[in-house]
Amino acid sequence: MTVWADPADPIEDRDPWRALWRLLTHDALLIALCAVVVAGLIATLILPQQPSAGVSDPVAYSRWEAEAKQREGALYALLNGLGLNNVAQAAWWRMALAASMPIAGLRLADRLVRLADVRRGGRNGDLRDERRARVTLNAPPLDDFADRLRARRYRVLRHSDDVLVADRAPWAELASAVLHLGLVFAGVGLSFNLVAGWEATNKMAVVGASTPLRDGYAITLDDASVDPASVTIVLQPNDASAMLREGEQVHIAGLNLVLNRIVPGYRLSATTSAAKPLLIRASNFVSPTTELLVTLGAEEPERYIAVPEAQLALALTAADSAGQPARLRAFAMPSGDVITDTTVQPTLVIGDAAFRFKLAQGAMIDVRYAPGDLLWWLGLATTLVGAIGGLICPMQRLLIRRRGEWTEFYAGGRHSRREVARLAESRREASPS
Repeated sequence: MTVWADPADPIEDRDPWRALWRLLTHDALLIALCAVVVAGLIATLILPQQPSAGVSDPVAYSRWEAEAKQREGALYALLNGLGLNNVAQAAWWRMALAASMPIAGLRLADRLVRLADVRRGGRNGDLRDERRARVTLNAPPLDDFADRLRARRYRVLRHSDDVLVADRAPWAELASAVLHLGLVFAGVGLSFNLVAGWEATNKMAVVGASTPLRDGYAITLDDASVDPASVTIVLQPNDASAMLREGEQVHIAGLNLVLNRIVPGYRLSATTSAAKPLLIRASNFVSPTTELLVTLGAEEPERYIAVPEAQLALALTAADSAGQPARLRAFAMPSGDVITDTTVQPTLVIGDAAFRFKLAQGAMIDVRYAPGDLLWWLGLATTLVGAIGGLICPMQRLLIRRRGEWTEFYAGGRHSRREVARLAESRREASPS
């Protein structure tokens, strides 16, 4: 005869503080928090994320908004409203990440205490987090249960003639401790990236000019490279350098750099037939200069330049393929007649002006500073090891008490109630009457 347990069991610990501890360290709470954090991380991988600078960088923000609307279509408003396009700044994601670390830490402390108890043999016959699973009348002797549990690779303790304890210690506690330690490491790494990390997307770097970043960093390009399909990025102030092709990434001086694309460019100067420097104007909003850096990117494949003293206007158009020189057209001012239509050469004489073009590539680069990545990846690896160990040897503890003709089964841990049911079923098979 089997009787299911009443929740109000007088021999179970009903201390309200213990109930709060069980609530905070329950599997469901940590699983829910981790699920929210992982969902946010997946969203960052598959959805365009808003630039960290927000609207303060209107160019980057506009580029992101256009890409997000194109990829997400009708779901853009919904996904953006849920914060999935800006996970790192979403309150729900930050709250889940912040809550997961202390919860994992509490569970880690609990596992370490259990390991210490196993080592010194303490509390072997006491209830911990186990709840009464069932009560059976005229059950077999505890020795029979002990044999069956040993056959299932449980560690069996016989604290007294009336109490039998079986668990997966110490390997289950050790695997669980490793898993929770990994979760703490991963959470701290992510938090460190949120607090101290930063990123700069699609920063233009050119030869001979420094592009400032945060924390005193700056990037420039080395003009020594002769390969038009690659560029050499120099990171200041420590002058660390790396040669990259489009799509490649590198980690130097604590920064992750990704070369999105190479932008062809030239340093342009002009002189008269008497070798007098001519002023070149790139825009009405920029003062004229005797030397001008001209870049031709995907957003601006054609540039117009005026040389007022020579009464000329130049149009530079990017080539159709990488490594090919740009196209140059020269117009007479103010008539607009085409004087020259040719490819760019190191020196071109147009009318009374001599133009010199020096190759000066530009590059669109993503820069990311993530000081917590080491802890993050260490945490992921540790969590994976602990999870595999937990699958092989899950946290389970059974406590069986003999009270006269009644036998009480208490169970705690994953699938532990199933083990109790197996014990009861095996009893029926052995005693069909």
